[in-house]
Amino acid sequence: MSAIKYFIDQNLRKLAIDEFLATELNSAGYGGVEIRKMPMKTEVVIHASRPGVVIGRRGSKIRELSYILENEFSVENVQIEVNEIENPWLDAAVMASRLARQLERGVRYRRMAYWILRRVMRAGAVGCEIIVKGKLSSRRARYQKFKQGNVAKTGEPASLLVDEADDRAVLKPGVIGIKVRIMRPDSKLPGVIEIKKPKPRKQEQPELIAEPSEETPEEAEAVEETLEGITDIEELRELEELDGLELVEEPTEVAEEEPEPEETERKAAEKTAEKKQEPDEAAEDKILEDLEELDALDEGGAD
Repeated sequence: MSAIKYFIDQNLRKLAIDEFLATELNSAGYGGVEIRKMPMKTEVVIHASRPGVVIGRRGSKIRELSYILENEFSVENVQIEVNEIENPWLDAAVMASRLARQLERGVRYRRMAYWILRRVMRAGAVGCEIIVKGKLSSRRARYQKFKQGNVAKTGEPASLLVDEADDRAVLKPGVIGIKVRIMRPDSKLPGVIEIKKPKPRKQEQPELIAEPSEETPEEAEAVEETLEGITDIEELRELEELDGLELVEEPTEVAEEEPEPEETERKAAEKTAEKKQEPDEAAEDKILEDLEELDALDEGGAD
């Protein structure tokens, strides 16, 4: 078998397995399958929004699926793993399957399409497009398109950034085809320039060099202690004008103790004696002056 034929057969088998799982796991929110060929086994990873339905009670559904894959699709040593979809609103396959199942239950396509479109955009998608085609409201087939946001249609961005899925709803008038395209939130189109918004400038506010400090009771006591040592009345008046302190009274002289009567008599006697001595001294001085004048006269006559 040539390499080209081998890869074609592998892709055809994968497509058949995908269609089988989509119909079998319709109620579980099937989102796709990955088949990994290993040396000792073949891993089949199933993506679903409700992994509990895929596993079944005590793993009964997993055992049934592994038996079908080994016998009908000739997959050797199958090991099935179930991966839960983190955000099913951004998965196109889950949304297409949900819309198809609701149409089969009798819900109007416009109402359901608009509801899914709003939920997808609310989940953070850049854009979403839903196409419903078939016998919608008349005998003739037509299509209706519901779109919001930006969705790439051609080129590399369409194949890398857009998630696309198809499904169908079987109704009495006929089969209705559904196509859903979702552009992921982290997708950036080439050539699109995003301008960042400037940061708001902070308004300059005046800053105080030194904040006024409140007087603590300890500091007030220290001021009072320093005022006690001041005795000058002028300094106290100046402080009163500045700080509003009360004026301290002038220091009064301490009254002398009254002397005893014996001491008073002794002092009075000493004063009288001093008064008597004062005139005697004055008389002696007068006599000395007269003697000096006489001596001076005698010396002049002798000459």
